[in-house]
Amino acid sequence: MKKLLLIVLCTLFIVSCSNKKTVVISGKVVGGSPLERIEIINTSDAAPLPIANFGVDAQGNFSDTIQIPKNGVYTLSYGGNYGSIYLKGGENVRISGNSTAGFPKVFTVEGDSKNNVFLQKAQTYIDNYFSKINQEIVTQDEPKFIGQLQKFKTDLNKEMDNLAKSTGADNDLVKWKKEDLDINFLAFSGKYEELHGQVTGKPDYKASQKLKDYQKELIGNENEKIKAFPLYREYLISKVGQDFQAYAMKNQKPDITTTEAFINYIKDKKDYSQLVKDYMIFYVSRIDMHPQQASSEKLLKLLNDNIKDSEVKAGLEKVEKAVYGLKVGTTVPSADFIDVNGKKVSSSSFNGKPTLIMFYASWSPYLVESVVPMLKEVTNTYKSKINFVFVDMDDNTAQFKKTAVAMLNGTEGQKLYAKGGLKSEMAQKYALYGFKLPSFVILDKDGKIASKSFMSMMEPDFKTALDKVSGITGPVIAPPQMQVQPAPAPVDSTKVKTEAKAK
Repeated sequence: MKKLLLIVLCTLFIVSCSNKKTVVISGKVVGGSPLERIEIINTSDAAPLPIANFGVDAQGNFSDTIQIPKNGVYTLSYGGNYGSIYLKGGENVRISGNSTAGFPKVFTVEGDSKNNVFLQKAQTYIDNYFSKINQEIVTQDEPKFIGQLQKFKTDLNKEMDNLAKSTGADNDLVKWKKEDLDINFLAFSGKYEELHGQVTGKPDYKASQKLKDYQKELIGNENEKIKAFPLYREYLISKVGQDFQAYAMKNQKPDITTTEAFINYIKDKKDYSQLVKDYMIFYVSRIDMHPQQASSEKLLKLLNDNIKDSEVKAGLEKVEKAVYGLKVGTTVPSADFIDVNGKKVSSSSFNGKPTLIMFYASWSPYLVESVVPMLKEVTNTYKSKINFVFVDMDDNTAQFKKTAVAMLNGTEGQKLYAKGGLKSEMAQKYALYGFKLPSFVILDKDGKIASKSFMSMMEPDFKTALDKVSGITGPVIAPPQMQVQPAPAPVDSTKVKTEAKAK
């Protein structure tokens, strides 16, 4: 009996743990389009990447079960607009809004809604409160300015407590909102430092120790702030912005990236902990970390050598995979697909011949207009030397079959589906996100990654990589409206003169 009870308790514990980070989110977007996707982004993470991506149907309805890394505030994205949503493991949240009336910044909540009601009411109150603030506050002398900030903090924190009581919001969210306000006050004080001297005609103005002490009070635990709040990272970068620019100008060197210059600048600054420096370095590296970066290996080594925190390093690895794909030379991750007839196809079947894999979905931007026409030219050029595999990342098999036939009709190659789309294990292995579709991966004949991943066939290195694995030199790849036309036949000047005389 005791053994049975133990098994039951263990089972309940496992179930509760597995559900702890599961959230069911559903709703409707009036005016929503199946070509638009809803994304949920963990902006507080060192690597602010999407953790969920799902679409709406023809009527604007949506539903998805997602996994969250922790309870907290996430960014909700749709149609190029952004809003905030609080997600808590084990909850069912239903939201609705209008795509032409501010969704996802503005939406209504049903189901487990108390935290999101608090979040929305808090933001509405804060917006109204600050709309009444005189913009000339930056002209006030420091003591009065600090007094104003203290009053703002007292007023707003009191209202946050009132809203917490009326909505029943969780304590961790209320605490988060108050800290978020502190960072906004901090950013406000930074603007005061930047502008006060200019607007008052006092170019020699410097912040007093009293203002600096109040800023430290707002910061509190700096290591906690920088881990949880992207706005605090932005504040720190803006704080050192002018000083760093002066340093970079003074220490200009050929081929030095902004990231390397910032590392050299920040490494001896004793005002910041190593953790804070790690986040600042990672934040600045976004300037240089892009698919067209010529010296990506040098950049990544520099970041790995100088970033010490394990969480920031893990974030760096995520972004590296998202931007550049899997490392060149590694064996392609094993994966199983299905074809349009439902037959299982293994990634191992690609071996023996170089392979170009294109990951795409029915909602991939410009797929039909520009990508498919160029793809047909590429397949016609290299089809004798390279396998072509088109992997659909839609949400279900029915959409895959419809998309593969409609979009890729007449394009030679295997049309396959990764079951589950962007939620599939394969998507995780290849670090695929909605913003990376379509994207292209090139494998050598042994099934190893032959180059970085590409998000466009127009990237110069794309053709170079195809030429290398195929052993042939293909023509220049150009979009449909820029296809290179055959050069006109050379003009025989002697013949022209003879014809002119005859006339």
